[in-house]
Amino acid sequence: MDRYRAQQQQQQQQQQRERTPPVAAPPPRSGSGSGTGWGGGGWQGGGNSGSGWGQRRTGGYGPGGWYGGWRPPGWAYGSRPSFGLWNGLFLWFLLDNLSRPGYADWFHNHQGDPGYAEWRAEAERRAQDDPDLRRRLDDLDTRLRAQDDRPRDPGYLPPDIPRDVAQAAPETPSSSGDSGGGMGTLLLLILLVGGMVVAVTVLRRRSSGSRSGGSAMTRSPWSTAAGIVKAKATGASYEPSLFRVGMTLTPDPTPFLLGGGAIKAVAPEGAGTMVSVEAVGTLTGGGVTLHRLYLPGGRGFYQLHLGAGGAPDECRWFSVLDEVHPTDNDEWGFWLDPGDGMIGYPQFQTKDGKLYGRLWSPGASRIAPITFDETLTDHRGSRTRRLTAMLYAAPTGAADPAPRTEYVLAAAVEDGGEAWVEVRAGIDVNPASLSLA
Repeated sequence: MDRYRAQQQQQQQQQQRERTPPVAAPPPRSGSGSGTGWGGGGWQGGGNSGSGWGQRRTGGYGPGGWYGGWRPPGWAYGSRPSFGLWNGLFLWFLLDNLSRPGYADWFHNHQGDPGYAEWRAEAERRAQDDPDLRRRLDDLDTRLRAQDDRPRDPGYLPPDIPRDVAQAAPETPSSSGDSGGGMGTLLLLILLVGGMVVAVTVLRRRSSGSRSGGSAMTRSPWSTAAGIVKAKATGASYEPSLFRVGMTLTPDPTPFLLGGGAIKAVAPEGAGTMVSVEAVGTLTGGGVTLHRLYLPGGRGFYQLHLGAGGAPDECRWFSVLDEVHPTDNDEWGFWLDPGDGMIGYPQFQTKDGKLYGRLWSPGASRIAPITFDETLTDHRGSRTRRLTAMLYAAPTGAADPAPRTEYVLAAAVEDGGEAWVEVRAGIDVNPASLSLA
């Protein structure tokens, strides 16, 4: 990672000497068009490796990973990301590869589709100033006339193209900026107190009436609940004093059972029983502070954001989906390149082909990921590490009351003399279910 950063710094210095702005996308192959909108993100591949997404160096990740090393022509740059139900990149890819089996057939079968009509209107507009695009459209029309008498199948896709690649990515939910107020805050307080009642009952039953020897909780949950309510009533900020190593939680397995195969997040080990927090992390960056409660094994954690009153207004569980150890500058560039690095790209594609839209600062072009400094405390003491991260989200498609949204958190981690990339899957969790103080 140090070598990669040194290389990036040298490139920036060279660009400054030449007074040339950094290139944000591969130059168009032909014709007009500039790298704007979703066309400016670098479809060619990860970093400067030229190996194309979906091949060995990328580990299978990347929006457009299915397209391999295809390099979009100039007339495809700066287009809209979608047309009706269809992914815009998919439509331009078909047009640029009409000789492949079934590609022209897609246009024949979808001539009555509103999304095709929108795309064709944009293509005709662009073709007015681009002879190469004009030739492609004329070639398409010739092929369509040859099939005019054939029946149409509105559900047709070429045999080698997955449906997830062809269809536009679903809208991603917006991040909630409301810290809670009024009835919502009251309901949260009721849930917190109710959770504490359950926790007290469980502890009393397990301790067989013993009032001593329980070092896991040094304060009465009833007094803690009263402290939260008092802080809310007086306007004071409540401090979560029990965010500490050794605190106990009882992870709820219900959302994972309901989500089933629709989610990638894996339930915590020991879900449904009491477990101890192995490490506590406090992340600062991007104008926010997040808290993490790491469970035994270090493979999963609860990540919480506290509202204005100090009570959790957001809680998510994240488990490891993959861990990547880049070995050279090209592989680090795939994840962190300023022009088309995967962490910060508008979409993140997991190895099963599912697309997740960027949840932090949604948009059509890559942005710089958020850098967090995490103070991590465990039984050995405290240390600081750095995370360069971006959060993505997509609907699960599961019926209520299963989790409606699943998250992918991609981060480059620098911890001591080591650096690696973590990809984690997560879901929302009701903080009241954790009986947090």
